[in-house]
Amino acid sequence: MKSRAPAEPQLTVPLSPSRLEPYAPDAEGEPIITRDAAPGEVRDRPSPTLLASGNRFLRGTLTHALLEHLPALPENLRAEAAAAFVEKRGVGLKKPARKSIVKETLAILTRPEFKELFSVTSRAEVPIAATLPRPSGKGPALKLSGQIDRLAVTEREVLIVDYKTNRPPPMTPENVAPAYLYQLAAYVLALQEIYPGKRVRAALLWTDGPHLMEIPEAAIQAYVSRLWDLDTATLDAT
Repeated sequence: MKSRAPAEPQLTVPLSPSRLEPYAPDAEGEPIITRDAAPGEVRDRPSPTLLASGNRFLRGTLTHALLEHLPALPENLRAEAAAAFVEKRGVGLKKPARKSIVKETLAILTRPEFKELFSVTSRAEVPIAATLPRPSGKGPALKLSGQIDRLAVTEREVLIVDYKTNRPPPMTPENVAPAYLYQLAAYVLALQEIYPGKRVRAALLWTDGPHLMEIPEAAIQAYVSRLWDLDTATLDAT
């Protein structure tokens, strides 16, 4: 009697920040960072009044929606559409705040180094899945699955961005939570296999601002190397 061959072992990486690092998630599912500020780091804390009113969360929600949908419109129509959307959905915010959301979001969309990422040919909410063998050829394969907030593929580059909302952003890439860097590293690793020969650039877009932060390739590649050493027990933590 023939028996079915055992399945190949795999190390599954669900691309959710709270499951890539053993940090307890907060109410929004984001990891809580309890470390002290690094020397010279200035953390932008929202005022208690802003937190209590919920306006900080509304601002992030509106910014995220604009970043997702405005790129589908021709550039000459974006400002008018953004203003109308924020006027309708941002009634809990004062007029200067509504204007700043529109102004700052449009500025992000037109930044030269990431302009392709928000062009009409880019894509939002792109699902990604890949199973990658270990470089050594031994041990469980790495199975990646997740969804990229924004993706653009050009002749020479692949550009990706992951949105982070409802959180004062760190000032430099060195102070980004490791969970987020593991997440970007996993995306980059998968896309390097899907688009061989193309440079893959990755950034975090902090909607509390908003602030677009490109992560240096050296930092991403350091976390790519660490992906193979992740403990499955850590990955399964909630």
